[in-house]
Amino acid sequence: MNVDKNYIAKMLRVYGLIVIASNVIAVLVPSVISIPVFDVENMQKWSAFLDETKIVNLALVFAFLVPTLVCIIYSHKVFKTEEKIVKNVAEIPSVYSLASVIGWNLYYFFEIPFALHAKRLYGIQIKAILISSWGFALFAGMTAWTISYLAIEVLNRTVLLPRVFPEGHIRRSSFSFGPSFKHLMLFCFMVSSVFPVALLLSSLISVQINNGLEVNKNVIFVSALLLLIAFAITLALSKLILNPLGKLTKVAERIKNGDYKSRAGIVTADELGLLADSFNDMADSLAEKEFMRDTFGKIVDPEVRDYLMKENFLQGGALGGETRKVSVLFCDIRSFTAMSEKMEAAEVVSLLNRYFTALGKCIAAHHGIINKYIGDAIMAIFGAPVQSENSARDAFEAALDMRKALTELNKAFEAEGLPVLRFGIGIHTGPVFAGTIGAENRMEYTVIGDTVNTASRLESLCKTYETDLLVSGASAEEIAAAGNVQLDFVADAQIRGKEEPMKIFTFKA
Repeated sequence: MNVDKNYIAKMLRVYGLIVIASNVIAVLVPSVISIPVFDVENMQKWSAFLDETKIVNLALVFAFLVPTLVCIIYSHKVFKTEEKIVKNVAEIPSVYSLASVIGWNLYYFFEIPFALHAKRLYGIQIKAILISSWGFALFAGMTAWTISYLAIEVLNRTVLLPRVFPEGHIRRSSFSFGPSFKHLMLFCFMVSSVFPVALLLSSLISVQINNGLEVNKNVIFVSALLLLIAFAITLALSKLILNPLGKLTKVAERIKNGDYKSRAGIVTADELGLLADSFNDMADSLAEKEFMRDTFGKIVDPEVRDYLMKENFLQGGALGGETRKVSVLFCDIRSFTAMSEKMEAAEVVSLLNRYFTALGKCIAAHHGIINKYIGDAIMAIFGAPVQSENSARDAFEAALDMRKALTELNKAFEAEGLPVLRFGIGIHTGPVFAGTIGAENRMEYTVIGDTVNTASRLESLCKTYETDLLVSGASAEEIAAAGNVQLDFVADAQIRGKEEPMKIFTFKA
């Protein structure tokens, strides 16, 4: 993952400015909304003391300085490594906004020793003063927290996180504090219910105390009851949203693991119901595509299928390819035409299917692909579309396994009263053009070139030299270079279409 540190640094500076601006607003708002005062006389004395000593200005420095320092220290921590950036970027809004709360709490504690000093000098009763001061710090902190969190969270989700996680998978990062929908619901409950009710209730109580009235406990009880009801509603709403989302997450995980029959059992008429229906339709579509992909992998080799799908040949209808050095293997059954004349067509097909299955496993085990079946013949490619370190050695070892597989297969055929099969194999290594050919609406992946023709003619020469395996000199060199394999020289054979004779080899088991 490439992380743009300069971009993230710019965003963090913007977040820092938002924190400062939210604290400025937190200082200005109390001048519009009065904070409850429980002892007017002593509060006036305290205000005079504050004007005289100017400690308010010093306390406000703490309210601004602490959040700034926290943001700077946290940013420095985040920028140590790319791993830390990825791990912490989603929790930046929580950390930055909570820094304001810390600052305003320190503001309150900073005032306490000065209140004690004022009590000793002037005999001011500080109980109500400390309550009012705490109310101011709480109100200012909640204001700064609300503004900074909402603003930074919106920017983080819409701007920064998509830049850092362009492909998603953000939950794969192990956050020390993982933001979740529950936190947002709790935040809404605090801001929209607890804070307003507490402010209004404390204002009412302060008016009653300042006018010598008895505090109405029924109001306190009703306020607490309203908060409980609001909290219950918040929990219920979160469950209504989170439970369906949890089901969708589990179903998505099962679908990711290949269980396309999984369904999201959500039946509602709201947006979540629409999402669940769309999700189930998507699962049906994926199941259909996986079926087509699996079927496609049976028509062509799975490696060719994955190559074509990965390279988007099928989507774009692209024709063409590239020149590669590969090894081509041809395998043909001897006297198959005469043998098949004595059998029913269904028996011939059944026998061929068993034969092709057994030999196909040998080819696949050595990184080869069956390019096509030509009647009873097999054309296999080693080294395309997936590169091979030594395609000739892969083809040679596949041929040896094919010998063993045919021996085992013939034992089963003989026991069932079926004909015993013999084959001839030709292997040649050289350059080919490997790619997709055909019409734009119907194509196939194959290899074309003299290498293919030579491998086919080597297989035909197996009859002439009475062997089941012939390897060209080019393939023999690569086979010998890969290990201690001693091939047996057969002849300098004249290959049709070649001016010069070609050395050919075999291997006697």
